[in-house]
Amino acid sequence: MRLAGKVAVVTGGGSGIGRGILLAMAREGADIAIPDIQVLNAEKVASEVRALGRKVVAMKADVTSSADVKAMIDRTRETLGKIDILVNNAGAGSTPGMPFTNNTEEDWDRAFAVNTKSVFLTCKAIAPYFIEKKAGRIINIASIAGPLAAVTMPPYSVAKQGVITFTRVVAKELAPHRITVNAICPGVLWTDFWQKLAAHIAETNPAFKGMTARQVFEKRVADIVPMKCEQEPEDIGAAAVFLASDEARYITGQALMVDGGCVMW
Repeated sequence: MRLAGKVAVVTGGGSGIGRGILLAMAREGADIAIPDIQVLNAEKVASEVRALGRKVVAMKADVTSSADVKAMIDRTRETLGKIDILVNNAGAGSTPGMPFTNNTEEDWDRAFAVNTKSVFLTCKAIAPYFIEKKAGRIINIASIAGPLAAVTMPPYSVAKQGVITFTRVVAKELAPHRITVNAICPGVLWTDFWQKLAAHIAETNPAFKGMTARQVFEKRVADIVPMKCEQEPEDIGAAAVFLASDEARYITGQALMVDGGCVMW
């Protein structure tokens, strides 16, 4: 119960990696707030949190809206009493590129709004509260697509690298207040995002012609993951629990690759 007595906000926690993170934190004793633009997903996962004996609040929130972000913070504090941990998990893939000129201005605007601007808005909203408390954990979910410079999805790749850089900027500023700010970079997971990307690869890359999306995914795992096995949202959850715990109190400004060895630096 490393997070007993803590309250965690996990944006986009209604499915995929976010669900894996918040359930891992609930199992370690944290009460959970689930802001998600897909509120029905958030409510479904909330029932799983309750089954673990934890308090939970699900709410609809668009993290690209400063008004929604403020409402998310206010409602969590009113309902659960405080906030100790913020996990910026909400994000979205971009329209595939390769060549990058296939992407439109709208592709870039959306990728940065959902993946990068949202992290700025949530960090800006929570920082004064954490500074007043002289405590807090911020965990931003980036991606190996950032450091790998993924040619299959340029807007997403650049936006996620921006999350890593912004994590370091905020970590430097908030460190004197005993607030840690770190990023986690997941690798290759069988999520809705990867299903769509795999289907696109099968349609556009002759090397994958005739493959199902799942077969494309498995080949990509075999080709780029040194451990030769796919990962689960629970793997990201375990890393997030660690970074949110007292065990990681002296770790800040880091981008932790949880990817089976795809990125080594």
